[in-house]
Amino acid sequence: MPQRLRGTLDGLTDDESRSLRPIGMSVREAAARTGEILDRLAGTPGVRVDAGVRIAKRAPKIGFAVSTASHLLLVESVAWPSGAYTVLPEGGVLCDGTYIGQSVQPLLGAVRRLRRTVPRRRIGALVVVHPSDAGAPSLPAWSPGGPAWLPPAEVRTHVARRLLLRHRENTYCLYDMNCW
Repeated sequence: MPQRLRGTLDGLTDDESRSLRPIGMSVREAAARTGEILDRLAGTPGVRVDAGVRIAKRAPKIGFAVSTASHLLLVESVAWPSGAYTVLPEGGVLCDGTYIGQSVQPLLGAVRRLRRTVPRRRIGALVVVHPSDAGAPSLPAWSPGGPAWLPPAEVRTHVARRLLLRHRENTYCLYDMNCW
């Protein structure tokens, strides 16, 4: 299958300063797994998927940006072992009640920055959480203004619904996942 994503994941590094980091695999490996999910979406007319996106000059690169004429969705990838994950109001990530040194705040800051810069688009964020052990992590609850936290199996349906992708006689892609 030809690669349809634009850009490269080469700029993603396993730097401790990354606000969201995989545990048990590299940043590029987690992003590559997400890229495999998003690659088919990139072939949908009117959809663009960019890899390795930098929102601000000094900010670390974000895994992906998925855009249509009216929507933009920033997509980050992590891999976490099983546990119950929650997010504090200020953005810190906890696993089983213990802070793990990660934060969603920079990703939300990128969303806010883009909303000011590109006011005519609906802009949001998504964190794809790949399991890094045999168990499945319990993901943070969705909150207004926060990112969606999803396991890989739910990404295509969520993105299709979020971007309101239509295909084949005005049916939504989320009902016919073979459309992309």
